[in-house]
Amino acid sequence: MPTTIAIVSRKGGVGKSTLCSNLAVAARTSTIIDCDDQASLADWGDRRTSKNPSVISVPAKRATATLKKINTRWNFIDTPGTLDANVIEVMQASDFVLVVLRYGQFELDSISTTLSAVKLINRPAAIALNLLHPNTNAKALIESIEEAQLGFPICPVAICNRANFQAAAIEGLGVTEESKDTAAAQEVSGLWSWMKKEIKNASSS
Repeated sequence: MPTTIAIVSRKGGVGKSTLCSNLAVAARTSTIIDCDDQASLADWGDRRTSKNPSVISVPAKRATATLKKINTRWNFIDTPGTLDANVIEVMQASDFVLVVLRYGQFELDSISTTLSAVKLINRPAAIALNLLHPNTNAKALIESIEEAQLGFPICPVAICNRANFQAAAIEGLGVTEESKDTAAAQEVSGLWSWMKKEIKNASSS
């Protein structure tokens, strides 16, 4: 049965598209719906030799209709960096919402609006920390954010800003395809494993 995951952030520049492509690769049997105005994932898909994941580029207002034509096990929707009616409709049509957070006070201020919208539509969701400096104490940072009581689970595996992501993107790859032994690949695999458990728990509750 297909499962749809919306990748969202009200702010641009949080690495949402890169995270989306790498999660789709980690999922193995997947489709990406690229609703971002920059269409960077469509360009990434053009550079790939593999047809999996397939990439479909459509405006956010057409994402829900596009979903009805897809029967892939995992569907990932890369939304624009905004929170308009079209993005909210995408979240409503999704089975799970992943809110991407690039840590900073302005980002924390901005994420509250996104989380409030997710609560209103009553969708299962989680927060993923992205683009951390590799020397950051991710565990302590995640604990400090949890203390802020954002109301949604935070993935214990943070994604750091590593050169592997850019190198893989240039080749039309995900970091888990380039090498499974790198820190970047292990972070993506860890995030994806955790997400699958969260999705399973949400569907059974």
